[in-house]
Amino acid sequence: MEDYSVELDPETELYCTLYLFVDVTNIIEIYEKIINGKLSCCITKASLIVDALQAVVATNKAALNAKRNRLTTKSVYTEILFCLSMTKNISRSLSAFGISDNDKNIVVILIHKLDEKQTMSADVLCSIKGERISISRIQEFTDVNLVKKTYKINEDELCISDLTGAVVSRISCKDFMLIK
Repeated sequence: MEDYSVELDPETELYCTLYLFVDVTNIIEIYEKIINGKLSCCITKASLIVDALQAVVATNKAALNAKRNRLTTKSVYTEILFCLSMTKNISRSLSAFGISDNDKNIVVILIHKLDEKQTMSADVLCSIKGERISISRIQEFTDVNLVKKTYKINEDELCISDLTGAVVSRISCKDFMLIK
């Protein structure tokens, strides 16, 4: 299966790789590994991801914040969850976008140097019990109504922009917007 990897802002000298897993059976075990620092990645609910671009934009913001020593959260991986969210409340961001016991479909986000991809991917991929499918199928697992509610997107806005554009705009402008 083809990987989805992109170069982040050149200032960071980092790359982002995304994996989509469905029917995951060991969410609690994965969550514990992340909390205990045994897995170096970000895992988010597939239901809140509209497009790979959404995850990449949030990851790029998090990587830049880390490079500039401006993390709002404790790690670059929790920073991705924070960047995905519209709220400036860290715990709300982590609970909304982070995985919970009943999640079965997840997006795994890795940040790495070019030569670290194989090693980092191997560690993460062998820890997840589920079916890995192409990230291009993400929209099959997106809960559109939940995304609209989470990002406060109304139908009028979707007349001039698509859902991905609306979400990415909010992520990009979070620092400058007043959230209602």
